[in-house]
Amino acid sequence: MTEIVPEAAIPAAWLRPLPANYKIPLWRWIVLPATTIMLKRNGGVWVSGTLTLAEGNLQFAQTRLTKSRNPPDSWTIPLAEIADIGVEKRMASERIDISHARGAIKLMSVRSEDFVARLRQGRSAS
Repeated sequence: MTEIVPEAAIPAAWLRPLPANYKIPLWRWIVLPATTIMLKRNGGVWVSGTLTLAEGNLQFAQTRLTKSRNPPDSWTIPLAEIADIGVEKRMASERIDISHARGAIKLMSVRSEDFVARLRQGRSAS
C-alpha cells in the first residue's frame, strides 16, 4: 500500500453549507441564540480539519472526533477544476474562497500564504 505524500498541508476550517431548504428550528433560537445567529449569518457550520495539496488534488479531511456516529467529512477537488482562488485577510485569520466546476468552497486558516502560493502554482501547472 503506497501512502500519498502531501506537497503541503495546513490546518483549516471548511464552511459546510446548510441544505438549501433547511429552516432553523424555533427551539434552537430559544436555547442557543448566539450560535444560531452565527449559523444563520454564515449559512453553514465550520468544520475543523486539514487541507492538503497532493498529486494534483486539493483535499480536505475533517479532524476525527472521539465519539461520533458519523464518519468524518472529506472531499477532493482536482486542481484542473479550480477556476479562482481568493484570499481575504481577517483580524486573526485568512478566508480562502475557492471557485471550482461544482461550486464554491469557503475555508478559514492562519498563515496560509505559502500554501495558497503552492496551490496557485499547482493550478497553473495543471
